[in-house]
Amino acid sequence: MEILKWSVDYLTGKGIEDARSNVEWLLCEILSYSRMDLYLKFDRPMSEAELARYRPLLLRCAAHQPVQQLVGSCEFYGFKLAVNDKVLIPRPETERLVEACIREAAALTEAKTRAEITASAAETEQAKPHSDDGAEVFNFKPELYILDIGAGSGCISIALAKHIPNAVLYAMEKSADAIEVLQRNIHYHDLEKRVQILEQDILEFRPQRRFDIIVSNPPYIAVDEMAGLDPRVSHYEPYMALSDADDGLSFYHYFASRFPEWLMPDAPAFLEFGGKSQSAALKNIFSAFRTEIILDYQGNERVLVLRLKNGDEQ
Repeated sequence: MEILKWSVDYLTGKGIEDARSNVEWLLCEILSYSRMDLYLKFDRPMSEAELARYRPLLLRCAAHQPVQQLVGSCEFYGFKLAVNDKVLIPRPETERLVEACIREAAALTEAKTRAEITASAAETEQAKPHSDDGAEVFNFKPELYILDIGAGSGCISIALAKHIPNAVLYAMEKSADAIEVLQRNIHYHDLEKRVQILEQDILEFRPQRRFDIIVSNPPYIAVDEMAGLDPRVSHYEPYMALSDADDGLSFYHYFASRFPEWLMPDAPAFLEFGGKSQSAALKNIFSAFRTEIILDYQGNERVLVLRLKNGDEQ
């Protein structure tokens, strides 16, 4: 407990936000403790070997390196992911994008199931099995094909695969270093049969099929905004995952030109973006789409939902 208190004061003096949670995270990693253990065993001395491992991590934390990189993992949507300096650290804001996709997937599954059963029933009555009490039994679960553009650590693809059992995920990533982390996380969660990695640049992507859902958290920070970011972000997270080296809107322009070809009729796309300052520009970029904006947990505009307008809406 003395080490915890001293460390919190030290990091606070270095301008580190959430100093206590960072110290708790480091100590839990060194001691293989839960956070509750830290306080239940507050009088336990740390060994010299443990202190030798702890000190350099604390110094790196004081230098603004993200604690997730120091311990090599983070929590996202209730599960554990490996992370390092080659991938973007998953944010709570991205969980809102995942939630929206899961809700949409449930609605799509129900609609596709009923459409399939109706079509089959038109061919033969045997296509509508019944239970002993006469109720219809629907065992059919149509596959949903979901494309995750810029998968990084795999946080979105893995969360969707875990919560949408009939989903087939295509996780696209062009960075070989990021793909190593992506593969590790897919293997850890035993999802090799559910998540297919596409090692490809989105600008060269020519899909062989259309998708039921497209999701992406693209680089959306303008190049002239990078200097104003927290050092934990600008100095330690991969530039390629943060900024398009332009005005932050490059990928959205490209998506607007390609999504009509890549999406199934009436299928949605879910895109994370940089907040209210980008909203008007995005609505203009996606003028051919019906748009909806979802707020994050802090009440900021964060997720853009797109559906292609039909002919009457053009």
